Amino acid sequence: MNVDQQRIVVRVEEPERMNLMGLLMRGLLESTVSTLRGAAIARRLRGEVRVMAGTMSVTLCFGEHEVVLKASGSGRPRATVRGEMKPLLEIVSGCGLIAPVLTRKVKVSGNLLLLLRMLPLIRASGKV
Repeated sequence: MNVDQQRIVVRVEEPERMNLMGLLMRGLLESTVSTLRGAAIARRLRGEVRVMAGTMSVTLCFGEHEVVLKASGSGRPRATVRGEMKPLLEIVSGCGLIAPVLTRKVKVSGNLLLLLRMLPLIRASGKV
């Protein structure tokens, strides 16, 4: 497999409509999928994951060679993460996932295995 086949493209469907959270997610994803391990993780993910923080929402659509970020979803997501911005940023920054979920500061629904597989891609630590 050559480098172009391994590469994952991250793009925003309508950049003019995207909110701050979506632009933040794009930066995190671009950083992590640029590594071979990050690209391998992203390549195994399929479907839509919706992340909602306050009034902001972004849908991550995982395909074979790309991740498309949309301001609104095109259908029913396979998994959803919902919470206020602060606890979500704490998860992204590398703090634990369990405490915010158990205290209901962050609510998850749908395919939890998909969310756990996606988690390394949105960690700001750069460790995938």
